[in-house]
Amino acid sequence: MNIQGYKKHIQTQIQGWATGEPITTDTVAASLSDAFGIDMENARKITNVNMKRLLVEGELDRIQKGVYTKVKVTLFGRFTPSADEIITGLLLREGDNTIGYIAGPTLLNAIGLCSWMPKERHITSNGFRRRIPKSASIRVYKPVIAVTNENAKYLQAIEAFNIMERYPVDADNPDEILREMLRKNYIINEKLIWYARKHYGQKALLRTIDIALGGIEK
Repeated sequence: MNIQGYKKHIQTQIQGWATGEPITTDTVAASLSDAFGIDMENARKITNVNMKRLLVEGELDRIQKGVYTKVKVTLFGRFTPSADEIITGLLLREGDNTIGYIAGPTLLNAIGLCSWMPKERHITSNGFRRRIPKSASIRVYKPVIAVTNENAKYLQAIEAFNIMERYPVDADNPDEILREMLRKNYIINEKLIWYARKHYGQKALLRTIDIALGGIEK
């Protein structure tokens, strides 16, 4: 068994993560399995042993079972990002793949439709079944379809259109703010309307058409 080689590989993998990014034992174990040709069961055992050792040594902090983050050393001591930040990263991305998006009142605040800040972060994610630590103020929703790099911005836009009736909006010109969001994200109206027709109800479709096409000069 190449114990030192395993340890060095895991340490190298962890060094590649930025402070604040979630580090999952499954991701590290998969990399170890690929690098050394060992089965995932043994790779997980080796990974768990080494991650726990780095935890004891103060290099990592444990957010929840199977999820760690790097500890940042500053002039004022050692700093660990909040559970909210780490779990948000897990719910929004998986490697290079988008698996979720900011939703609900969190989204309305982010795009300038409301000035008030919700107590919880609202996220729609493929990881909606993930267990959320009690210390994290996050609410997760199941997407209408699996979120991908391709469709995330379209689903999020339709979300913004259709939650305005459920939460107070205090912007002066909300429809124009939404249209500006479409322009900034290079959203194609025809594709946006297709997603609304395919995966949402009639009311959502009409609202989408009204926003997407309402700003086009006749």
